[in-house]
Amino acid sequence: MDTLKVEPIVLRKLTIEDAEIFDNIYTRPDLFWKININDEIGNETAEEFTKRMLWLCKYIYTIRLRNEPEKVIGCCVLYNWNKKKKDIFFGGSLLPEYWGKGIMPTAFNQMVEMAKYCLGASFIKICINEDNQPATRMVEKLGFFNALKEADFVTYTRPIDIPASTAKLIHKDKGFQQAI
Repeated sequence: MDTLKVEPIVLRKLTIEDAEIFDNIYTRPDLFWKININDEIGNETAEEFTKRMLWLCKYIYTIRLRNEPEKVIGCCVLYNWNKKKKDIFFGGSLLPEYWGKGIMPTAFNQMVEMAKYCLGASFIKICINEDNQPATRMVEKLGFFNALKEADFVTYTRPIDIPASTAKLIHKDKGFQQAI
């Protein structure tokens, strides 16, 4: 198997100027879940969708390759901050031609640092469709464990301060304390 070289990336705060590509990233038919399809919202424009996401998410960023900083290839977000539990969710999407290149794990690691130092988060969670095998493999490699299954979605969790290699030792049935 060939070793993939991880592309260096740049995360930039999402802006209204990014609305068209941002909307396209989330409305592709090959995505398992369309974040902007909602009966209550109706048919919103790319700009309206982007404004709504900016209003809902303080930590929402575009992903760009360092050697092509003007080209948006994806986005990532921290959302649903629970101050009492000190946990936050991570989400993201990439254009298909960038899948499997180590870009999303790199973005994830940068967002984890942000969650840790800006919010004081202790746990990070990811909610994915149970049929999304590439995302499942990624979260398992990053040391997440299966925390909760609801309908077609599985929420994975991981302590922020523990490296992925150590977090992998945590088994969902043993719990955090027993794994250490």
